Amino acid sequence: MSAGIMENDWMMSGNGVRPWHGIGTVVEDAPTSDEAIKIAKLDWKIEQFPVYANGNVIPEHFANVRMDTNEALGIVKSRYRILQNDEAFSFVDGIVGNNEVECRYETAGSLFNGRKIFLLVKLPNIDLLGDDIENYLFFTNSHDGTSALTAGISNVRVVCNNTLQMALRGAKRTWSCRHTINIEDRKKEAQESLGLAVKYLDTMQETAEQMAWKKVDAEQFFRNLFDKNPTNLSDKNKKKTVESIYNIYNSKDDLANFKGTAWGVYNAVADFVSNSEPLRNTSTFKENKLNGFFNGYTLLNVSQNMLMTA
Repeated sequence: MSAGIMENDWMMSGNGVRPWHGIGTVVEDAPTSDEAIKIAKLDWKIEQFPVYANGNVIPEHFANVRMDTNEALGIVKSRYRILQNDEAFSFVDGIVGNNEVECRYETAGSLFNGRKIFLLVKLPNIDLLGDDIENYLFFTNSHDGTSALTAGISNVRVVCNNTLQMALRGAKRTWSCRHTINIEDRKKEAQESLGLAVKYLDTMQETAEQMAWKKVDAEQFFRNLFDKNPTNLSDKNKKKTVESIYNIYNSKDDLANFKGTAWGVYNAVADFVSNSEPLRNTSTFKENKLNGFFNGYTLLNVSQNMLMTA
């Protein structure tokens, strides 16, 4: 199936939202972790087994096996530490619970037959210069040894479904940790760091207000955009990208009050990265959008830095 959804994968989507790719269970409310892990069919375990070659054990190597399907998801070294799915939910609950915010899951599921899992928690909305901003805590993990645990905060501008990915002052937006022996200490660090991000999401207001008052030369910004944003795009595609963002900036009614400001330009970039047309209806676009939501968009991060330091 497309974008890594295979025969032993499933997902759940809360609040009546249709899951990615139309596969999974829709529930009207956002469930708690105990409910979400069952609805998303993530209530399975990983166990490690020795790896053999020509009848001999390969030293210091183990197979991570998904026990409900008996599929080996990956080969890892002895220093690898498993984080079970129920531990992942508990970890995320701890980040949110420390801030007295109820932890309810909007999306959870697996990809590549369980090699990767993802969790998405809906946090309280905030009002940002008259815009309704949805906030999410996300978490991803792999059971095949290919990637680290990753958690972070993401923001969506509801009116046009933009992913904002604004940098948060005083707290990291993302955190990651390899599957090693010090994973427990690093998890505590993450709960403290991301807990601050959850608690102080209102610091986004300060950044947004600064950008709304900051006057910028939009044409100069777009001319210089790719000077500070290294990319493999051809000159033709760079020009096409800049023209597309510039058109959004000039034509979007909801940006009219912020023309000539850093906030107006930034939101035009956010609209572009969230809704660019060429791959909108393909599995590649959907997978890249999911990755961008979890990991951030380079173009947005560069744009924010350029606008705030101009």
